[in-house]
Amino acid sequence: MTSKAGTVLVTGCNRGIGLEFVKQYLLLNWEVIATCRKPEKADDLIRLSDGNPNLILHTLDITNESSVDGFRKKIGDRPIDLLINNAAYLGPPNPQKFGQIDYQMFTRSFEVNAIGPMRVTEKLIENVRLGNMKKIVFLGSSAGSITRITPPITLYPYRASKAALHLLVHNLYHELNPQKIMVSLINPGLVDTRGFLDLQPGDPIPESLSKSVPIALIEMVREGKVPMMTTLESVTQMIHYIENLTLQSQTLFVNCDGTPMAW
Repeated sequence: MTSKAGTVLVTGCNRGIGLEFVKQYLLLNWEVIATCRKPEKADDLIRLSDGNPNLILHTLDITNESSVDGFRKKIGDRPIDLLINNAAYLGPPNPQKFGQIDYQMFTRSFEVNAIGPMRVTEKLIENVRLGNMKKIVFLGSSAGSITRITPPITLYPYRASKAALHLLVHNLYHELNPQKIMVSLINPGLVDTRGFLDLQPGDPIPESLSKSVPIALIEMVREGKVPMMTTLESVTQMIHYIENLTLQSQTLFVNCDGTPMAW
């Protein structure tokens, strides 16, 4: 039997980027610990796990301290070579516009996008120390950049929560790097997890898409003003960067292709 390449833990694996990370790391012969809030309803994960001993599914709600503590007890002292904090919350666009802001959404955004990843990292840091590779990756966003504002100028809760994550990761990098633990934040880019690329010129915008993404952004993508990737393209680039990540070469904030990201 071929030995495993390593053990990776990924949060938010029920769909999109998280699910693609699971698929690709399994193809690379990694042991994958895939977590999400309701794995029993994650049909794609369940299908992947059928007969695959390298895929381990766990329930994990990163916004719930009891859930994180319970998960930590379940995995015990299992070494984790790579921790990928992928779980995120975008939320519908309209309640994120100035004058219409839903402050409960503000709280939810911070719980998932900033507090949750730090909680998971703090609880699992000893597992990462036991791993051979000692790598921690956070998925950020150019929308959270303070120095470079990207249109459309809405999504106040999402942008603020991602900016908070960027600052937390900046602090964590300076604390853990001297301990020989690698920390990096990667911007996956604008990734089509909602059917953008299926739209043809002149097609009406589906209600399911307009309710989850700002109309201005949809139009910018349709007009070719903003590049968009498939999940496979983005995740493949991120895995390549992570694979080559070393204490000497690491860049704190990067785009998925390894180029520096403005923060």
